[in-house]
Amino acid sequence: MSTPRRLLVKNIGHLVTMNARRDVLRGAWLAAEGGFISAFGVGAPPPELAAGATVHDAGGGIATPGLINTHHHFYQTMARAYTPGNNLPLLPWLAHMNKLWRPFTAEDLHVASKLALAEMMLTGCTTAADHHYVVPAGSGDNFAAQFRAAAELGVRFHCARGSMDVPSKLIGDWAIQTADEIMGDVARLHREFHDPAPGSFRQVFLAPCAATSASKALLVESARYAKAHGLGLHSHCAETVEEDTFSLEKFGVRPLEYFAECGWDFEGVWFAHGIHFTDTEVKWLGDRRIGVAHCPYANMRLGSGICRVGDLQRAGAKVAIGVDGSASNDSGHVLGELRQALMLARVRYGAGAMSALDAIALGTTGGADLLRRADLGSLEIGKCADLAIFPEVDLHSSGAENPVDALLICWSRRVESLIVGGEVRIAGGRFVDLDLDALIADHHARARRIHAAL
Repeated sequence: MSTPRRLLVKNIGHLVTMNARRDVLRGAWLAAEGGFISAFGVGAPPPELAAGATVHDAGGGIATPGLINTHHHFYQTMARAYTPGNNLPLLPWLAHMNKLWRPFTAEDLHVASKLALAEMMLTGCTTAADHHYVVPAGSGDNFAAQFRAAAELGVRFHCARGSMDVPSKLIGDWAIQTADEIMGDVARLHREFHDPAPGSFRQVFLAPCAATSASKALLVESARYAKAHGLGLHSHCAETVEEDTFSLEKFGVRPLEYFAECGWDFEGVWFAHGIHFTDTEVKWLGDRRIGVAHCPYANMRLGSGICRVGDLQRAGAKVAIGVDGSASNDSGHVLGELRQALMLARVRYGAGAMSALDAIALGTTGGADLLRRADLGSLEIGKCADLAIFPEVDLHSSGAENPVDALLICWSRRVESLIVGGEVRIAGGRFVDLDLDALIADHHARARRIHAAL
């Protein structure tokens, strides 16, 4: 990727810095060089900053740090509103949906990933983590296809090398690999794609699907490799009551204790959903700075429950936002996910439990902390020049007294502009270098073929 040019963003109505003081600057500007923020302020920008720079007019919009999504399943964009599972809880829903993926190829995943990323970018996302664990035999290099999709869109991508080595009733043997195959591919992806440097656009982490579909040997070896190489470690945990029952019957302990027995007990670990943790488990997670990707819409869609966000945060656990699979959520609107997190926190803890800025933190500083990206999450000098710029007023927010709170209190909107690493990727609400209509047509046709193959 070429070195980003100098950039000056002017006419920012509200610059939501998300720094330690959560300063919101009115009538602001921001300058970037080499992909990182070099200066910002209020009023008219110094004239010399425009010399030789790309000048982007924010149109008086609201600029937040680029949003960070910490849990997704891009491939599921091809199974949205899939009729057999539309009114089912998690496990029966999975049993229906998983039948679709036998003919799935790396090229299908490339298109699904590109559409999922484009959808999130239009809602303010500049960094996305995907948990892909369905690797049909003979399907091609699935993970390289995802990195290619992210590079084509110019967005930051954290790739979970997902895995399953234990057969189950939920998916066929065609999706099962051996632990040796999985760990060999982890090493390859780590070697070929992982970039730990500040400003990185591509990183790799390990992500066995769940304790129910991964052997103890795979869970132990994944933890060992992640700790030895400083990589993230991720899985599903505490999503449903049925998971607790299964774990107690098969392993004699609750799911989190089983993960702990396998060495998943260090900062750098994070779990998706985390709904059904006990008080003791919440404290254990907080003591170790382990993270939880909160996925409100998916949990509501499947009737799984409400994550204990406030309790986890008070205990010291890291909590960030995840949109989860585009089928279990059926959408990838990151700002909308933050809005739902705000509302669910108030359902569980009361009207004063979470402010709009608290919710924005889940998708900015919270995501950066969980992914251990000190270069992301806030708009400060030296941080990555990743900005989501939303219109200050739209149909749904007209009449709002507090424009920043209206981002979450009013209905969720799309970005007017999106900047990643100092490069403008979306302007005027449209991608600068993507034919979105053609991508949608290709994606929808592929999905229909997969549906018809059953």
